Amino acid sequence: MSKKISIFEKVLYGSGDIGLNAMYTLFSSYVLYFYTDVIGMNAAIIGSVILASKIFDGISDLIAGQWIDTHKGKGGHCIPILMKWSIPLVVTSVLVFLVPDTSIAVRVLFAFVTYNLFNTVMYTFVGLAHNTLASYATDDSVSRSQMLCYKMLFAAATQMVMANAILPLVDLFGGQKSQGAWVKASLVFGLVGLVFLYLNAFFVKERIDNEAQPENILQSVKVAFRNKYWLMTVVIQICCSLQLMFNLSISVYYLQNVVGNLALMGTYVTLSNLPGVIVMIVLPSFLHKVSKRNLAFMGTVLCLGAQIVFCAAPNHNISILLGTALARGIGFAFIMGLVNAMTGDTIEYGEWKTGVRVQGVLFSAKSVSEKLAQGILTSAFGFFLTAIGYDGLAEVQAASAVTGIDTFFRFVPIGVYIVLIVILIFYRLDGEFPSIQKELESRRASKAQ
Repeated sequence: MSKKISIFEKVLYGSGDIGLNAMYTLFSSYVLYFYTDVIGMNAAIIGSVILASKIFDGISDLIAGQWIDTHKGKGGHCIPILMKWSIPLVVTSVLVFLVPDTSIAVRVLFAFVTYNLFNTVMYTFVGLAHNTLASYATDDSVSRSQMLCYKMLFAAATQMVMANAILPLVDLFGGQKSQGAWVKASLVFGLVGLVFLYLNAFFVKERIDNEAQPENILQSVKVAFRNKYWLMTVVIQICCSLQLMFNLSISVYYLQNVVGNLALMGTYVTLSNLPGVIVMIVLPSFLHKVSKRNLAFMGTVLCLGAQIVFCAAPNHNISILLGTALARGIGFAFIMGLVNAMTGDTIEYGEWKTGVRVQGVLFSAKSVSEKLAQGILTSAFGFFLTAIGYDGLAEVQAASAVTGIDTFFRFVPIGVYIVLIVILIFYRLDGEFPSIQKELESRRASKAQ
């Protein structure tokens, strides 16, 4: 029998992404900028550090997913992790910005260790526990999809608020070139995040037990790779992650060096994310009427059209820059708001196909690919910056650096949208899902007898 839950609990679950994004938006948007422009580390070296870290990050995701699926404590599979690991998550988020002023080797080692403590260990376990919590709270597809839509709603809203709050708060604490200011800002955002993570730990309930647990991590991975629709959602999530990097991280370099006005960052991210907040408020009510695939396809086409318009415009046309950001924000809201819900549906498809339910590993393995994509793009962009002559401490960048950043920011996203369109053409799980759900309920009823 499907377990449905109240609107209050759905919204409260979604607010957990305030907790996660209060820390992660600062980290993902500004950690590269902090390393290169605040403490003067070489962009290629930092790119290598981040790429190497993503290898460990991928391993930790699989371990975390298997742990969640096979270990149950007081409150369930996910709640104990939120309870025990949220404070260490805050501590490590601050450590990232405490790079000592010493030799290059020590600084690189410190950056590598603290980057991985926060991102590879703490954020992986806490973030994955929160992602997976929806599938342990209910097995009703619509209710779970609504929970995950609310999650993305709060993610988009938090990113928008953070984009407008980070630099003013850093300026308040001493300025953008002050390392201490970044340390203090990370502590403030970490404490805000802690409140919402604990609200989830105390008030969201796990109701679904995993009666078809995997025997080991190897079986879990095999089950995942036999799930064609999960593989499709992995590619969709990778594309979403790349787009988020352009919105929140690479845009810093574009606005500062091409447009010449980093103060536009707040406005740019607001216009990119505000449509998402509005769309995701109404999106759950559409899930009964329009398929997730069709909504995501429509959004992708809008994103592609807006990016083509942006590419055709002069690089100093602020109206086109912000107008196309708004249009992309509307389209991207449908994709980003639905990708986790689509992944949730692949849990039932995988159980139906293989007889094994691996929700933790499906979410974690998706996260592996997402983080690897982010790492590869960040590393590639770091090497790219070095190749085009970018100097983070220079007052004025070389013309080759400005042109290179402009080209990268304009044209790479087009490839991302084309890949999304191709994948969505072949995604047909929405139509198959009702019969799959009925058969699974019949199997469970037979086992219970």
